[in-house]
Amino acid sequence: MGGVSTDAGAPGRRVVLDTDLGTDVDDALALALLLGSPEVELLGVTTVYGDTDLRARATSRLLELAGVPGPGAPGGLPVRAGASAPLSGAEVWWAGHEGTLLGDLTTATTTAPAPGSAAADDAADWLAATAAAAPGAVDLLAIGPLTGVATALRRHPELARHLRSLVVMGGRWDGALTADGLLEDEHNLRSDAVAAAEVLTCGAQTLVVGLEVTQRVRLEAGDVERIAAAGPLGAALAAQVRQWWEFWDEPWGVPHDPVTALVLLEPDVLQLGPPGRVEVDGRGAVVHVPDPAGTVRVAVGVDAQRAAEAVVRRVLAGCRRSAEQERA
Repeated sequence: MGGVSTDAGAPGRRVVLDTDLGTDVDDALALALLLGSPEVELLGVTTVYGDTDLRARATSRLLELAGVPGPGAPGGLPVRAGASAPLSGAEVWWAGHEGTLLGDLTTATTTAPAPGSAAADDAADWLAATAAAAPGAVDLLAIGPLTGVATALRRHPELARHLRSLVVMGGRWDGALTADGLLEDEHNLRSDAVAAAEVLTCGAQTLVVGLEVTQRVRLEAGDVERIAAAGPLGAALAAQVRQWWEFWDEPWGVPHDPVTALVLLEPDVLQLGPPGRVEVDGRGAVVHVPDPAGTVRVAVGVDAQRAAEAVVRRVLAGCRRSAEQERA
């Protein structure tokens, strides 16, 4: 089992990242944040939603830029393409710019599926085996649609009890309504409402950070400039930030996925509500029902300034790995 830590002596969080990296930039920033966090041993990355092979290759390219041994190196970090089609049958939303700033991705190496396995099944099996090898020690950070996690749970229901925690970026939990009087939803859970319902009721100890909390955190243009100056990985991340600005024709500034990762690393930055259970409707809109026997806690607040500072500090640390290698 490959794994990457920035400090072998640091107390550990053993993390698997499940991500739809390549569309918006905050997935890539979350990867850099994990690489820059000394308490994290990153065990591997699985990709989800749409062209997961392209997402996996984009992930491997970012690892190259960070100076991290990836799937092509002996003992390198596993990067596995996972489930591509939502279990709900919903159409995949694809921006069209995925991976376009990362060069020729056909040269980026990913972890090949085991013989006879489909890629999605292989990623699911690997995730379950990784958690089973260290019961109660692995945190799963899921920052994309939950198709891959649901696929793993369908094949290996014991995954829910093997995880130390399941951390999810997704949903809107404050009861906000649309103009039509419907509960507002959010991209990750909307993209596969069937998977969301299965994962959020699986019984794993689950921490969720929703849109109404992540949107309170802003990164400024000066933060992006600092990241851009932090070696090859920083330059690549800053270019993707600017691409995202242009795509939406508005300033980018909400690091949804990195803020979610802080639940594992700086938990006092976010405030969690009580345990409860979750109800998910067919659109992926969610309700949290407090219940002492429940296994899901939802973030209800964040120290926005501290969160932004922590994200920038840790992302810069992840980028400096490559900057230091360039100077060596």
